[in-house]
Amino acid sequence: MIEKYNLLFKEFKEYIDNNSQYNVKVVKHNTNTSTHFPVISFVLTNFINTNECTIDKIEYYDNFYFTIDIYSKNKVISGKTISAQVISEDLLKLVLKFFDKKNMLRTSCRPTFNLDDSISRINVQYQCAIGNARGNIIRR
Repeated sequence: MIEKYNLLFKEFKEYIDNNSQYNVKVVKHNTNTSTHFPVISFVLTNFINTNECTIDKIEYYDNFYFTIDIYSKNKVISGKTISAQVISEDLLKLVLKFFDKKNMLRTSCRPTFNLDDSISRINVQYQCAIGNARGNIIRR
């Protein structure tokens, strides 16, 4: 399933790069030490659920849980200052669109407190089941 995660990460990164005007850094793990903003972290937690499988017991499903954190600061683009909140909301729209196209279930979407109040942070969580034989995504 690591291959499926890597493929999803690559697609997600390309989608954000191609559709955002903010020069976003997309990372697999949240180190929260970046000096480059905005940053989107794309973190996966998964486990194999052997209780859920096809009738013929050929294919089991991995449950994937994605946590997406969007971090942004005020940014100057073409001489205009764009607020961290506006940047975060624009990036959130892209995240929602990407995962909706993948037919994943959003379980949470909320602004999150950050110790550095100059940084806007939004946390989004998704889940789905992915067949380990065919790689099909099933909304849960």
